[in-house]
Amino acid sequence: MKSVTQPLYLGTAMALLAWSSGASAQTTRDADADGVAEQPGEADNAAALDTIVVTAQRREQDATRVPISIEVIGGEDIADTAISTLEEVTLSVPNFQITQTGLTTQTYIRGIGSGNDPAFEQSVAQFVDGVSYGRAQLTRAPFFDLQRVEVLRGPQSILFGKNSTAGALSIITAQPTDYLEAGATATYTDVFEGFEGQAFVSGPLADGLSARLAVRGLTENGYVFNTTKDRTEPRLDEIAARATVRYESGNFTATLKGEYSKFDVEGRNLVVSQDVATTEAAPGVPLTFATALTGAGLPGALQDTSFNYRRQADQDEFDNTEFYNGTFTTETDFGSATLTTVTGYLGYDRDTSVDLDFTSASILGGLTRESYEQFSQEIRVATDDSLPLSVIAGAYFEHNNLEYSDVTALGPNLANLGFGVIADIGAVRDFEQTSDTYSLFAQLQWRVADGFRIIPGLRLAIDEKTASRSLVARNGAFSFDGPLVTNPVPITVLQTALGFSLDNAVAGAGHDLNRSRSEKNIVPSLAVEFDVTEDILLFGSYREGYKGFGFGARSNNNTSFGFDDEEVSSYELGLRASLPGNRASFGVTLYRSTYSDLQISQFDGTVGFNVGNAGETRTQGIEANARYAIAPGIAINASAAYLDFEYLDFRRGNCAFGETPDGDVVGGVQLCDYTGRRGRFTPEFNVYGGLSVDKPLFGDLRLKINADASYTGEHNVHDNLDPAGVVDGYTIVDARVGVGGENWTIAAVGKNLLDERFRTYAAQVPFASNVGANTQYATASRPRSVAIQFQVRY
Repeated sequence: MKSVTQPLYLGTAMALLAWSSGASAQTTRDADADGVAEQPGEADNAAALDTIVVTAQRREQDATRVPISIEVIGGEDIADTAISTLEEVTLSVPNFQITQTGLTTQTYIRGIGSGNDPAFEQSVAQFVDGVSYGRAQLTRAPFFDLQRVEVLRGPQSILFGKNSTAGALSIITAQPTDYLEAGATATYTDVFEGFEGQAFVSGPLADGLSARLAVRGLTENGYVFNTTKDRTEPRLDEIAARATVRYESGNFTATLKGEYSKFDVEGRNLVVSQDVATTEAAPGVPLTFATALTGAGLPGALQDTSFNYRRQADQDEFDNTEFYNGTFTTETDFGSATLTTVTGYLGYDRDTSVDLDFTSASILGGLTRESYEQFSQEIRVATDDSLPLSVIAGAYFEHNNLEYSDVTALGPNLANLGFGVIADIGAVRDFEQTSDTYSLFAQLQWRVADGFRIIPGLRLAIDEKTASRSLVARNGAFSFDGPLVTNPVPITVLQTALGFSLDNAVAGAGHDLNRSRSEKNIVPSLAVEFDVTEDILLFGSYREGYKGFGFGARSNNNTSFGFDDEEVSSYELGLRASLPGNRASFGVTLYRSTYSDLQISQFDGTVGFNVGNAGETRTQGIEANARYAIAPGIAINASAAYLDFEYLDFRRGNCAFGETPDGDVVGGVQLCDYTGRRGRFTPEFNVYGGLSVDKPLFGDLRLKINADASYTGEHNVHDNLDPAGVVDGYTIVDARVGVGGENWTIAAVGKNLLDERFRTYAAQVPFASNVGANTQYATASRPRSVAIQFQVRY
């Protein structure tokens, strides 16, 4: 394991570049978070930090006055450092992790997130311009031309609604300007053969009317080598466009935004990371999955069985998504109060194919079709927070519909493994869910005395859901509509050996489920704030939250369908402080959260996933961040987190390979007791440090440097908490060095400069356990890259 002090090495070296002479605009990674970028020469000679304006409490506030554990990344920094996904944001935000699995994207804050089931809403709620993006696939929505990203840790249920039990991401896109401006960025990354281009134009159209148009394109050839196809993967091809129009007249503002994006992927960054035998094929010959395949007449089907960024996959793998969104926002200022309405419509269509045996043999594959539509309406009123009693109150409605179909493709080479009776059959699942949410919310602020405020909040919500799921076996492994299987022999094998509850005519178990459910929730919160001085804020809070119940889309058995609400009770105590003159700022938050009925989706040990609820889980720890202006044009920032995570009552965990079951019996299968363990993605320590330099060189030339380093401690990434899934601590170092004039910059952008290679997710390879091998696949992190970037702006 690397030392936790290693991230400081680069910062120490870069600090030697700092010099204190010369006036310049102060820049940090959050410098433009309020959407107003300083021009060179505007800053005073005295070193000072920019004010970071956020809307974490649905009104504009200085980030140093927000009683929430918050991290902010400015849009300029996102563009400069070529951040193109939310996953890359995790570098600078401790206790925040995003990872790709074989099926979806998972987001975690403080170790709490949602599993693989596509019907799950997310424990980390995502909002873009005030509109909820509640599905995992929406974390891949367009990520460009942004004003800022706010990461809010801990429950945010009053103002952000349900499904924010772990926290919330608030993404604010760049807005139209009342002056003409335009810009373009081109980034070329040689090691991935990747090219990304972004451009925008913004300005007035008429009196009171302005508009902004932004576009983005990306192509990339990947970094994992598929020896079967003789190419690197995953290969990305993405396009996106966003148009925003704003109208302002007196006290009324209306903003209409529309966007479309298409992101296509060929291949995956999934590799077999280990193949450990527990038996012998012959004396002295370990029986691994690779040797078993060779003995079954499939020589060379699995060659790379260590974490070496090489894979063998023969299936035509793709992941194609089209996304669309329209948002209409109005604000009416009545002087002492502001009325805001946010109307949102969004959706996506997704088709995927993935090789699930991770070999060049046709053993197991998966096809999915997913379509999602959502309409939401929020109306809220916020009174002037300087009043003795102020309020933020409103109403929210959301309707969404999810249609999901998949095929578990049992390939023809299953015959080589002794399962010929079920070879070339597809288990076809169809799922549909319709959901409606109605809620009322209010948060009061009572100024009890000078510098002392009490802030109670309440949200009342009603959730209604109707879902159906069917599962049938069809002839033809890779087909959604092949003829139904009528032979009782393969149906019996599918049901008894693999746990499929089928709805075929001769099946015994049956699988044609239809259910409706409605629940009411009342969620309270209470916060207390005390201004020790004008520059020091103390706060304490108690918050409750919930993530709505639902129905599982991916289970193979008909006993795993519904799951209950996930609930949380959380206490926080914190301090926010800044030095006079805004030379430095500091924040620290202590927290303790207890979750009941944590929603889980876990691999069933064969080819399916079951949904359910864990009993009780506790997360607690401390988070801190600081910024300091060393001199004009030079600033450092740092953040750190300590996380203590424990399952207090969780007797329904899926057993790791070779683990003796000691938990509850569910569906006739005894599971394992996770009580007392840490969960996935729960490193004990996270540390981040960053340095920014913006100084004049000579003439109109300026030097701009950004250096970031983060340390993530040891943690388990395995779906079933297999000890082999523990990842050692690692340090990621990124840096950007640029030189430019008033309207242009050319820069080198380095990412993962120490070339750390680690698993971000791990799980069992299906069917390998049948031969007694502990064979795992893993998602491979991106290796080192250096890019050339050219920017122009007018």
